[in-house]
Amino acid sequence: MNPQVSSSSVQLDIPDGLADRYTSALEVVRAGAYSNRKPLKTIAADMDVSPSDLSRKLANNPDDPRRFTVLDLEAYVTSTGDVQPILYLVQKFCTDPQAKQREALAALAKLAPQIQALLKQAGVAE
Repeated sequence: MNPQVSSSSVQLDIPDGLADRYTSALEVVRAGAYSNRKPLKTIAADMDVSPSDLSRKLANNPDDPRRFTVLDLEAYVTSTGDVQPILYLVQKFCTDPQAKQREALAALAKLAPQIQALLKQAGVAE
């Protein structure tokens, strides 16, 4: 999932619903860190923190003073190559609402024949 960069724009392949599946960028990082092919202790070492510190930061406990920072995010992406947290932020904050509506309408248009056939099977439409 590498962005295509041109002189005038950036082309990103963002998974559908990424911003709907997670509640925060930290949640995306947490999911990625615990499912990455690299063990958490290796990711932590790459980020120059201990595995326990990384776990505590990812836990986001309000009573724990350790917090996952923007610098941590950069180190995480450098270590893992996982750009999902960045794509999450782009989808959440930079997506054109009209583009989302156009995508939904296009998806509905593709489904229309199936819906019509099912309505016929159910005896609701001719």
